[in-house]
Amino acid sequence: MSYDVKECAKRINPWIIKTPLVENENLSEISGIKVYLKLESMQRTGAFKFRGAMNYMLKLDKEAASKGVITASSGNHGLGMSLSGKLNGISCTVVMPVNAPLSKQNRAKEYGAEVILNGSCYDDAQEHAKELSLKNNLTYVPSFNHPDIIEGQGTILAEILEEVPNVDMIVVPVGGGGMLAGLLIAKDQLKSDVKIVGVEPVGAAGMKTSLENSSLYTVDKMDTIADGVAVRTPGEENFRIAKKYNPEILTVDDKQIIEIQKSLFTKSKVIVETAGAVSVAGAIFNELPKDVKTVVCVISGANLDLVQLKEYI
Repeated sequence: MSYDVKECAKRINPWIIKTPLVENENLSEISGIKVYLKLESMQRTGAFKFRGAMNYMLKLDKEAASKGVITASSGNHGLGMSLSGKLNGISCTVVMPVNAPLSKQNRAKEYGAEVILNGSCYDDAQEHAKELSLKNNLTYVPSFNHPDIIEGQGTILAEILEEVPNVDMIVVPVGGGGMLAGLLIAKDQLKSDVKIVGVEPVGAAGMKTSLENSSLYTVDKMDTIADGVAVRTPGEENFRIAKKYNPEILTVDDKQIIEIQKSLFTKSKVIVETAGAVSVAGAIFNELPKDVKTVVCVISGANLDLVQLKEYI
Protein backbone atom coordinates (compact mmCIF):
# COMPACT_ATOMS: atom_id res chain seq x y z
CA MET A 1 0.00 0.00 0.00
CA SER A 2 1.29 3.47 -0.84
CA TYR A 3 1.43 6.42 1.54
CA ASP A 4 2.29 10.07 1.00
CA VAL A 5 1.98 11.98 4.26
CA LYS A 6 3.31 15.23 2.78
CA GLU A 7 0.65 15.31 0.05
CA CYS A 8 -1.97 14.33 2.60
CA ALA A 9 -0.99 17.31 4.78
CA LYS A 10 -1.49 19.64 1.80
CA ARG A 11 -4.86 18.03 1.03
CA ILE A 12 -6.36 18.38 4.50
CA ASN A 13 -4.62 21.61 5.50
CA PRO A 14 -7.56 23.88 4.54
CA TRP A 15 -9.87 21.84 6.77
CA ILE A 16 -7.95 21.04 9.94
CA ILE A 17 -6.61 23.07 12.86
CA LYS A 18 -2.88 23.17 13.48
CA THR A 19 -3.27 22.29 17.13
CA PRO A 20 -1.26 23.89 19.96
CA LEU A 21 1.95 22.31 21.19
CA VAL A 22 2.85 23.53 24.69
CA GLU A 23 5.24 22.58 27.45
CA ASN A 24 3.48 21.46 30.62
CA GLU A 25 5.51 22.86 33.51
CA ASN A 26 3.89 20.59 36.09
CA LEU A 27 4.71 17.41 34.16
CA SER A 28 8.21 18.65 33.36
CA GLU A 29 8.84 19.25 37.07
CA ILE A 30 7.49 15.83 38.04
CA SER A 31 9.49 13.92 35.43
CA GLY A 32 12.70 15.96 35.37
CA ILE A 33 12.56 16.27 31.58
CA LYS A 34 10.76 18.63 29.23
CA VAL A 35 7.24 17.35 28.60
CA TYR A 36 5.17 18.93 25.83
CA LEU A 37 1.52 18.27 25.06
CA LYS A 38 0.27 18.14 21.45
CA LEU A 39 -3.32 19.19 22.06
CA GLU A 40 -5.24 17.27 19.43
CA SER A 41 -8.06 17.63 21.95
CA MET A 42 -8.45 21.08 20.35
CA GLN A 43 -8.75 19.68 16.83
CA ARG A 44 -12.10 20.03 15.05
CA THR A 45 -14.58 17.56 16.62
CA GLY A 46 -12.35 17.53 19.71
CA ALA A 47 -10.04 14.73 18.58
CA PHE A 48 -7.22 13.83 16.16
CA LYS A 49 -9.54 11.45 14.30
CA PHE A 50 -10.84 14.31 12.13
CA ARG A 51 -7.53 14.28 10.20
CA GLY A 52 -7.90 10.73 8.92
CA ALA A 53 -11.64 10.99 8.41
CA MET A 54 -11.32 14.14 6.27
CA ASN A 55 -8.50 12.62 4.23
CA TYR A 56 -10.66 9.55 3.57
CA MET A 57 -13.65 11.63 2.50
CA LEU A 58 -11.59 13.88 0.23
CA LYS A 59 -10.19 10.83 -1.58
CA LEU A 60 -13.49 8.92 -1.78
CA ASP A 61 -14.68 8.32 -5.35
CA LYS A 62 -18.07 9.71 -6.43
CA GLU A 63 -19.80 6.34 -6.73
CA ALA A 64 -18.88 5.27 -3.19
CA ALA A 65 -19.77 8.72 -1.84
CA SER A 66 -23.18 8.67 -3.53
CA LYS A 67 -24.16 5.55 -1.58
CA GLY A 68 -23.43 7.23 1.76
CA VAL A 69 -20.95 5.90 4.28
CA ILE A 70 -21.25 3.87 7.45
CA THR A 71 -18.61 3.42 10.11
CA ALA A 72 -18.16 2.02 13.60
CA SER A 73 -16.62 4.06 16.37
CA SER A 74 -16.25 4.32 20.11
CA GLY A 75 -16.96 7.99 19.40
CA ASN A 76 -14.16 10.15 18.04
CA HIS A 77 -13.80 8.56 14.60
CA GLY A 78 -17.55 8.76 14.29
CA LEU A 79 -17.41 12.49 15.03
CA GLY A 80 -14.66 12.93 12.45
CA MET A 81 -16.67 11.08 9.81
CA SER A 82 -19.87 12.95 10.72
CA LEU A 83 -18.33 16.40 10.29
CA SER A 84 -16.36 15.32 7.21
CA GLY A 85 -19.56 13.99 5.70
CA LYS A 86 -21.37 17.24 6.42
CA LEU A 87 -18.59 19.33 4.86
CA ASN A 88 -18.42 17.13 1.76
CA GLY A 89 -22.15 16.56 1.31
CA ILE A 90 -21.93 12.82 2.04
CA SER A 91 -24.53 11.12 4.25
CA CYS A 92 -23.03 9.32 7.22
CA THR A 93 -24.20 6.62 9.63
CA VAL A 94 -22.22 5.87 12.79
CA VAL A 95 -22.58 2.69 14.86
CA MET A 96 -21.39 3.19 18.44
CA PRO A 97 -21.32 0.83 21.45
CA VAL A 98 -24.26 1.32 23.80
CA ASN A 99 -21.91 2.77 26.42
CA ALA A 100 -20.47 5.48 24.14
CA PRO A 101 -20.42 8.85 25.96
CA LEU A 102 -23.58 10.88 25.39
CA SER A 103 -21.46 13.86 24.40
CA LYS A 104 -20.10 11.90 21.42
CA GLN A 105 -23.50 10.56 20.43
CA ASN A 106 -25.11 13.99 20.54
CA ARG A 107 -22.35 15.78 18.64
CA ALA A 108 -22.44 13.21 15.85
CA LYS A 109 -26.17 13.83 15.50
CA GLU A 110 -25.58 17.60 15.51
CA TYR A 111 -23.22 17.11 12.55
CA GLY A 112 -26.10 15.41 10.71
CA ALA A 113 -25.14 11.75 11.13
CA GLU A 114 -27.51 8.91 11.96
CA VAL A 115 -26.31 7.26 15.18
CA ILE A 116 -27.05 3.60 15.89
CA LEU A 117 -26.13 2.01 19.23
CA ASN A 118 -25.12 -1.65 19.19
CA GLY A 119 -22.89 -3.89 21.28
CA SER A 120 -20.82 -3.46 24.40
CA CYS A 121 -17.54 -2.46 22.73
CA TYR A 122 -16.06 -1.13 19.50
CA ASP A 123 -15.61 -4.58 18.00
CA ASP A 124 -19.32 -5.37 18.42
CA ALA A 125 -20.26 -2.07 16.79
CA GLN A 126 -17.87 -2.79 13.93
CA GLU A 127 -19.50 -6.12 13.12
CA HIS A 128 -22.94 -4.53 13.11
CA ALA A 129 -21.76 -1.68 10.86
CA LYS A 130 -20.37 -4.19 8.35
CA GLU A 131 -23.69 -6.06 8.34
CA LEU A 132 -25.64 -2.84 7.76
CA SER A 133 -23.29 -1.76 4.96
CA LEU A 134 -24.16 -4.92 3.01
CA LYS A 135 -27.85 -4.81 3.87
CA ASN A 136 -28.32 -1.12 2.97
CA ASN A 137 -25.67 -0.81 0.21
CA LEU A 138 -23.58 1.71 2.15
CA THR A 139 -19.83 2.29 1.81
CA TYR A 140 -18.16 0.86 4.92
CA VAL A 141 -15.35 2.97 6.38
CA PRO A 142 -12.89 1.37 8.84
CA SER A 143 -12.13 3.32 11.99
CA PHE A 144 -8.37 2.85 11.78
CA ASN A 145 -7.48 0.00 9.42
CA HIS A 146 -7.27 1.94 6.14
CA PRO A 147 -4.35 3.70 4.37
CA ASP A 148 -6.24 7.00 4.01
CA ILE A 149 -7.09 7.04 7.73
CA ILE A 150 -3.52 6.13 8.72
CA GLU A 151 -2.06 8.71 6.33
CA GLY A 152 -4.21 11.45 7.82
CA GLN A 153 -3.17 10.69 11.39
CA GLY A 154 0.48 10.78 10.33
CA THR A 155 0.25 14.50 9.55
CA ILE A 156 0.61 15.20 13.28
CA LEU A 157 4.34 14.45 13.13
CA ALA A 158 5.40 17.30 10.82
CA GLU A 159 3.62 19.81 13.05
CA ILE A 160 5.48 18.52 16.10
CA LEU A 161 8.90 18.52 14.40
CA GLU A 162 8.35 22.04 13.12
CA GLU A 163 7.87 23.42 16.64
CA VAL A 164 10.10 21.09 18.69
CA PRO A 165 12.78 19.87 16.25
CA ASN A 166 14.94 18.51 19.09
CA VAL A 167 12.23 16.20 20.48
CA ASP A 168 13.65 12.82 21.52
CA MET A 169 10.42 10.87 21.91
CA ILE A 170 6.78 11.16 20.87
CA VAL A 171 4.29 9.17 22.94
CA VAL A 172 0.85 8.26 21.55
CA PRO A 173 -2.16 6.30 22.82
CA VAL A 174 -2.88 3.05 20.99
CA GLY A 175 -6.28 1.49 20.35
CA GLY A 176 -6.59 0.14 16.83
CA GLY A 177 -3.18 1.61 16.03
CA GLY A 178 -4.03 4.27 13.44
CA MET A 179 -2.08 7.13 15.02
CA LEU A 180 0.88 4.91 15.87
CA ALA A 181 1.06 3.54 12.32
CA GLY A 182 0.61 7.00 10.82
CA LEU A 183 3.47 8.49 12.82
CA LEU A 184 5.75 5.56 12.02
CA ILE A 185 5.08 6.03 8.29
CA ALA A 186 5.57 9.80 8.61
CA LYS A 187 8.83 9.33 10.53
CA ASP A 188 10.18 7.24 7.67
CA GLN A 189 9.03 9.63 4.94
CA LEU A 190 10.27 12.74 6.81
CA LYS A 191 13.58 10.98 7.55
CA SER A 192 13.37 11.76 11.25
CA ASP A 193 15.17 9.86 14.02
CA VAL A 194 12.63 10.69 16.73
CA LYS A 195 11.53 7.70 18.80
CA ILE A 196 7.82 6.86 18.44
CA VAL A 197 6.35 5.06 21.46
CA GLY A 198 2.83 3.71 21.94
CA VAL A 199 0.88 3.29 25.17
CA GLU A 200 -2.00 0.89 25.87
CA PRO A 201 -4.09 0.13 28.96
CA VAL A 202 -3.06 -3.18 30.53
CA GLY A 203 -6.64 -4.35 30.06
CA ALA A 204 -6.61 -3.74 26.30
CA ALA A 205 -3.02 -4.38 25.25
CA GLY A 206 -3.75 -5.87 21.83
CA MET A 207 -0.92 -4.20 19.90
CA LYS A 208 1.75 -4.93 22.52
CA THR A 209 0.74 -8.59 22.68
CA SER A 210 0.54 -8.81 18.88
CA LEU A 211 4.10 -7.49 18.52
CA GLU A 212 5.40 -9.80 21.23
CA ASN A 213 3.79 -12.80 19.50
CA SER A 214 4.61 -11.60 15.96
CA SER A 215 1.00 -12.24 14.98
CA LEU A 216 -2.28 -10.38 15.26
CA TYR A 217 -3.77 -10.92 18.72
CA THR A 218 -7.33 -10.49 19.97
CA VAL A 219 -7.90 -9.55 23.60
CA ASP A 220 -10.37 -12.08 25.06
CA LYS A 221 -11.83 -9.79 27.70
CA MET A 222 -11.14 -6.08 27.77
CA ASP A 223 -10.91 -4.34 31.10
CA THR A 224 -10.19 -0.62 30.89
CA ILE A 225 -11.87 2.65 31.67
CA ALA A 226 -10.36 4.22 28.52
CA ASP A 227 -13.19 3.56 26.07
CA GLY A 228 -11.46 5.44 23.23
CA VAL A 229 -8.68 2.84 23.04
CA ALA A 230 -10.76 -0.20 24.05
CA VAL A 231 -10.18 -2.25 20.91
CA ARG A 232 -9.93 -6.03 21.08
CA THR A 233 -7.99 -6.51 17.82
CA PRO A 234 -5.57 -3.97 16.29
CA GLY A 235 -6.01 -3.16 12.61
CA GLU A 236 -4.29 -5.65 10.31
CA GLU A 237 -2.59 -2.89 8.29
CA ASN A 238 -1.66 -1.01 11.46
CA PHE A 239 -0.08 -4.14 12.88
CA ARG A 240 1.82 -4.75 9.63
CA ILE A 241 3.32 -1.27 9.88
CA ALA A 242 4.06 -1.60 13.59
CA LYS A 243 5.70 -4.98 13.03
CA LYS A 244 7.93 -3.45 10.34
CA TYR A 245 9.19 -0.62 12.56
CA ASN A 246 8.83 -2.43 15.92
CA PRO A 247 8.11 0.53 18.24
CA GLU A 248 8.16 0.17 22.01
CA ILE A 249 4.70 -0.23 23.53
CA LEU A 250 4.23 0.80 27.17
CA THR A 251 1.26 -0.05 29.38
CA VAL A 252 -0.63 1.78 32.14
CA ASP A 253 -3.48 0.80 34.46
CA ASP A 254 -6.78 2.58 34.97
CA LYS A 255 -5.72 4.13 38.26
CA GLN A 256 -2.75 5.80 36.55
CA ILE A 257 -4.94 7.01 33.67
CA ILE A 258 -7.45 8.63 36.02
CA GLU A 259 -4.68 10.18 38.13
CA ILE A 260 -3.26 11.89 35.03
CA GLN A 261 -6.72 12.92 33.84
CA LYS A 262 -7.37 14.53 37.21
CA SER A 263 -3.94 16.18 37.35
CA LEU A 264 -4.28 17.69 33.88
CA PHE A 265 -7.68 19.09 34.79
CA THR A 266 -6.91 20.44 38.26
CA LYS A 267 -3.31 21.62 37.81
CA SER A 268 -3.13 22.54 34.13
CA LYS A 269 -6.80 23.24 33.33
CA VAL A 270 -6.60 20.79 30.41
CA ILE A 271 -9.69 18.62 29.88
CA VAL A 272 -8.99 15.20 28.36
CA GLU A 273 -10.98 12.02 27.99
CA THR A 274 -9.55 8.86 29.52
CA ALA A 275 -7.99 7.74 26.23
CA GLY A 276 -6.47 11.21 25.89
CA ALA A 277 -4.65 10.75 29.20
CA VAL A 278 -3.11 7.40 28.22
CA SER A 279 -0.04 8.85 26.47
CA VAL A 280 0.85 11.12 29.41
CA ALA A 281 0.33 8.30 31.90
CA GLY A 282 2.69 6.15 29.85
CA ALA A 283 5.41 8.80 29.89
CA ILE A 284 5.05 9.59 33.60
CA PHE A 285 4.59 6.13 35.11
CA ASN A 286 7.15 4.24 33.02
CA GLU A 287 10.92 4.61 33.22
CA LEU A 288 12.15 6.28 30.05
CA PRO A 289 15.67 5.90 28.62
CA LYS A 290 18.19 8.22 30.28
CA ASP A 291 19.08 9.89 26.98
CA VAL A 292 15.48 11.12 26.55
CA LYS A 293 15.38 14.78 27.58
CA THR A 294 12.37 16.06 25.60
CA VAL A 295 9.05 14.26 25.17
CA VAL A 296 5.86 15.16 23.31
CA CYS A 297 2.69 13.40 24.46
CA VAL A 298 -0.21 13.50 22.02
CA ILE A 299 -3.49 14.30 23.77
CA SER A 300 -5.83 12.45 21.44
CA GLY A 301 -9.21 13.85 22.48
CA ALA A 302 -11.39 15.70 24.97
CA ASN A 303 -14.84 14.31 24.27
CA LEU A 304 -16.14 13.17 27.62
CA ASP A 305 -19.25 13.71 29.69
CA LEU A 306 -18.56 16.24 32.43
CA VAL A 307 -20.60 14.17 34.88
CA GLN A 308 -18.23 11.30 34.16
CA LEU A 309 -15.20 13.52 34.76
CA LYS A 310 -16.63 14.63 38.11
CA GLU A 311 -17.09 11.00 39.16
CA TYR A 312 -13.50 10.13 38.26
CA ILE A 313 -12.12 13.10 40.17
